[in-house]
Amino acid sequence: MEQQQMQQMQQLQQQMEEIQDYLSGLEESKREVSKTREAVKDLEDYEEGSEILAPIGTGAFVKAEIKDTSKVISNIGGDTFEERDNHQAAQILEKQEGLIEETREELQSQVEEMQQQMQQLQEQAQNQQEQP
Repeated sequence: MEQQQMQQMQQLQQQMEEIQDYLSGLEESKREVSKTREAVKDLEDYEEGSEILAPIGTGAFVKAEIKDTSKVISNIGGDTFEERDNHQAAQILEKQEGLIEETREELQSQVEEMQQQMQQLQEQAQNQQEQP
């Protein structure tokens, strides 16, 4: 196998691994957004005054009392938050899920193209070895 083909294969392999890592992160993000969307929808099932555990950081919660079940405060980018009714918030979260899925599909397609390129490089190398 030529040095150039080896380098191309190594680059493709490294890029595929990076994309796979990113895809794993996307899957986790999608799960989190989905859980949040379901929690927003389920919020209407709670009565005002119900006690819940509210997250204050990674793995840390405080007991809290629900004062309004019709609205949530959500991040709209950076450190900016906005109050929205549950339906609006759920719609925005659903859009986020869709965007994450689109990105996942695009990246998966790139991985498949890279796999095909690697296969072609392997076939070329094999053909070169078979020729005297």
